[in-house]
Amino acid sequence: MPLIEVPAIPYDFANECPAKSLDEHISGIPERLKRACGTMPFYLDLPWFGQDEILSNGKTALETVLARSIELGFHVVPVVYRGSSPAYLAAAKAHATSTGNGTCIRLLVEDFEDDVDIDAEILRLLSEASGMNGVVDLIIDLEDIEATAGTSALVARSIFSMIPNKERWRRITLAAASFPEDLSDVSAATVVKLPRHEWALWRALQKRPAALPRRDLIFGDYTMAHPIGKTLDPRTMRMSANIRYTTEDDWLVIKGRNVRQYGFSQYFELCRLLIERPEYSGRDYSWGDGYISACAEETQGPGNATTWRKVGVNHHITLVTKELANLVAAV
Repeated sequence: MPLIEVPAIPYDFANECPAKSLDEHISGIPERLKRACGTMPFYLDLPWFGQDEILSNGKTALETVLARSIELGFHVVPVVYRGSSPAYLAAAKAHATSTGNGTCIRLLVEDFEDDVDIDAEILRLLSEASGMNGVVDLIIDLEDIEATAGTSALVARSIFSMIPNKERWRRITLAAASFPEDLSDVSAATVVKLPRHEWALWRALQKRPAALPRRDLIFGDYTMAHPIGKTLDPRTMRMSANIRYTTEDDWLVIKGRNVRQYGFSQYFELCRLLIERPEYSGRDYSWGDGYISACAEETQGPGNATTWRKVGVNHHITLVTKELANLVAAV
């Protein structure tokens, strides 16, 4: 089940202030979610809201988005944290109670540190965000992992041992990421491989199934993105054309040059480089792979940064779904 995060309000660097009001930022989000997801259920996370979460009508942003989701008829499970405000938790609980969709608690590594009474915190979140008998999912989010699979597995198993009432949850997901914050360390006009540490971690965990919190533990990742978004001044940003292509154990990164100087037409040649490589899965593998082939032939494209993120994510989800199915079949 996908998790969608509503991004923070963009910043206007020229005027040194937010680019829009919270009301303006939230307006239209439910409609875009409906177009993107249809009736497919998904988790909805507004992780950056805190003191500035109240709209001009006095309601929280979450409450407003959830209310509109009911009107539009799509299936949302709100995500809450230990740091979520009482108003945010109340909005999640009201939605879970009225729709029966449930709630999702998202816990980070820092939530399991020694100075946190995690049992008490989980009980508090269950009470305030769903009701003690409500339907609740749990996401353990390791966020950015840079360590080896063995070290990350030790951290994950330690966290698993601290999860209370493991059979109480509707679903338990382990999420992690390892794609770099940006590609500044990758030279222009090069092809490199970056390791998928989260996939190596998942495979390492499957070797000791008795140490898993449940056999139906769900894999989660951030596709080919860093878990913490980076805010850049568009006036000084120098983005390079690049294709991020997931392979069995790595990401293949084919990087071009600065698009301001060399343009997006670079993607035609980048695609030709990719389809000639053994890692390329073929035109019919996914929608994204079909687009890559068409772009190599210059019958589609060249697209822009958003286009190539969609292409990469589509291929990534297709590959990871097949990897997970093959891993389960081999157990």
